[in-house]
Amino acid sequence: MLASLEPILIYFMQKKAFTLIELLVVISIIGMLSSIVLASLNTARAKARDVRRKSDMGQISKALWLYYDANNRTMPQNTGGGDSCGANYTGAMQILVNQGHLPKIPTDPGSGSYCYHNYGRGNVQGAMIRAIFEQELSTTSGIPPSCRPFNGSNWCRNDSNDKQYCLCHPH
Repeated sequence: MLASLEPILIYFMQKKAFTLIELLVVISIIGMLSSIVLASLNTARAKARDVRRKSDMGQISKALWLYYDANNRTMPQNTGGGDSCGANYTGAMQILVNQGHLPKIPTDPGSGSYCYHNYGRGNVQGAMIRAIFEQELSTTSGIPPSCRPFNGSNWCRNDSNDKQYCLCHPH
């Protein structure tokens, strides 16, 4: 085996510099490997953000149940008119923070936002919270207890490529 490699080893030992072709080949190989690593790293980051979103949804869910039990079977009111992903969410979560059910207002770890909507008359029927995931597979069940699909609304549609997850609280 070494005898067959001997001419190659002698060739490289006698050379004092690399040719331009050799350098270009090495650089292109390094470039391809680094792009593969970066692509898989971006996927891992997106999955990590989704894990954080699931955790936040679970934390908000527990806080809403605590609020529901402590406040005569009601949910926090909508505070932002039709802006369920802005003022409604911030206002409702601030109420949960003020009452000690949440340590702080959870925020989306990516570029998206969480949404909250109280869908009951006189806020006694319940509320929905929503997050949009990046890597999770589509689901028709959401995270229990889930209201997906929720008919009559754009929330938590049951589309084949939909990555929205909803949680509903008491009906």
